[in-house]
Amino acid sequence: MIVCVGIGPGSLDYLTALGKNLIENAEVVTGFDTVLDLVAPIIREDAERIGMSYRDQTAKLAEVAALHHAGKRCVVAFMGDVHFSGFQFLERVELACGHRVDTVPGISSAQIMASRGRVCFDETTFLTFHRRGDVEPFKRHLIHALEDGRNAIVIPRPWDFMPRDVAAYALEHGIDGSRPVEVWEALTQAEASWAGRLDECVGEFSDLSIMLIRAPAEFPSQLDLPESGAIQPGSIQGGAV
Repeated sequence: MIVCVGIGPGSLDYLTALGKNLIENAEVVTGFDTVLDLVAPIIREDAERIGMSYRDQTAKLAEVAALHHAGKRCVVAFMGDVHFSGFQFLERVELACGHRVDTVPGISSAQIMASRGRVCFDETTFLTFHRRGDVEPFKRHLIHALEDGRNAIVIPRPWDFMPRDVAAYALEHGIDGSRPVEVWEALTQAEASWAGRLDECVGEFSDLSIMLIRAPAEFPSQLDLPESGAIQPGSIQGGAV
């Protein structure tokens, strides 16, 4: 068995019960070293721990795949949620194993950012640049979201598209410099934050940073008032949506 588990943004308080159970009962726990350090308190003493870095991940995943095929219970630990910013690593796991693998969702730092910033995702666009390869299409999508007057939660890319680079790119493409911005680091861990205007976001932040670019104006209330156009009870066949 092999399963990829999102461990949440860093604090074990945000690790799901299912994820915790899988890690506690795994015979092999693997992932990037920084992630394994976070879940170390719940890894069994007799479990094999296989840490890796970006440079040796292919070789280490081949080692884990061999243990999986030998019948070991293996868990691959991902920071946050597998599908928010770890999909390329998931593909590497599946390439090593030669088949699709199961995933267990975790809480993403994007969700914590939404909570800290008190924004909802139907009014917010989420973008992650934490990936290798060409990110130009994602940059254009960011500009479109901001032009549409939406909030944007952005995970920067270390180290060539960090918060100040995101801000500079937005300004270069005509986004109003007065847009409110927040940058948070190490959410749920040793938290630090910065708040200001888009045109003031020029500082340096760590690779554990996440960014909220707020809409230029608050969205109207979501209370179910008839004049708001909200779906009214009984207007849809089959009950709840």
